[in-house]
Amino acid sequence: MGASRLIRRRWLDPREAGEAAAQPVADAVNIPFSELLDRLHELPPRADEVGVVGPAPLADEVVAWLLAVGRRARRVDDWSPAPAAPGSELGRLWEPTAFLAEMLPRLTTGTALDLACGTGRDAIYLASCGWDVTAVDVLPDALERAQRLAARYAPVLEPIRWEQMDLEQAPPQFDRRFDLIIVFRYLNRPLLGRLHAWLRPGGSVLCETFTTLHRRRHGKPVREAHVLLPGELPGLLAGLEIRHFSEAWRGRLHTARAWAVRAGSSGGSDGYVRCSPC
Repeated sequence: MGASRLIRRRWLDPREAGEAAAQPVADAVNIPFSELLDRLHELPPRADEVGVVGPAPLADEVVAWLLAVGRRARRVDDWSPAPAAPGSELGRLWEPTAFLAEMLPRLTTGTALDLACGTGRDAIYLASCGWDVTAVDVLPDALERAQRLAARYAPVLEPIRWEQMDLEQAPPQFDRRFDLIIVFRYLNRPLLGRLHAWLRPGGSVLCETFTTLHRRRHGKPVREAHVLLPGELPGLLAGLEIRHFSEAWRGRLHTARAWAVRAGSSGGSDGYVRCSPC
């Protein structure tokens, strides 16, 4: 099956699904207010303001609720009916990890492994860009949410392989090698040292997680074992060539990022051909 584009939309439409489908709003994504508590992971990043459209009494109620749960929100009055959208486009409010969205156009589409995938946004974003995705997490409720998210936002894609695994126990086993492995906001030092064995020659790892500076300011992650020391990340990616490494404050988060590659044949002068953004 071909990939469908996930288009970032501006507004939240909190009407019930039937009403929203009968009279859609331009540049809006429908998440019924009655479902919003269970679908907060479908909203924009926490730092972004949520614009709420729809009938004023409902929009005002949703704005007040969002403010009460710690989100920034406002009512939008200048909305209009939606034109027909192409069948290959689906609207979203949520964002993939910024590092993934930045790097993905530089990589050749293939097989991808998302370790500690959580509620699945990055896995679904990869699938929407044409990747064949395996996604792993230890929490069954996170995987259930991820599968529901995929049903809403990637219904025409090849199914993502969702696998429940405890990555803190015995090393996982996979029946394939991957062109891309992503590990975001999860730190397992022994696991990072094994990633090269699961990559095809020329395959990439994208890794980003919190540092000691982040923990010092925010108190999280609670355990020291879950944050990186300054300059530590490249040395954890054994057997891989580091193509990019940075440590910085990114908004309220201080993270370390790395792009690393397993040596081998490739399709471009720097190891990868540049693809069109999804």
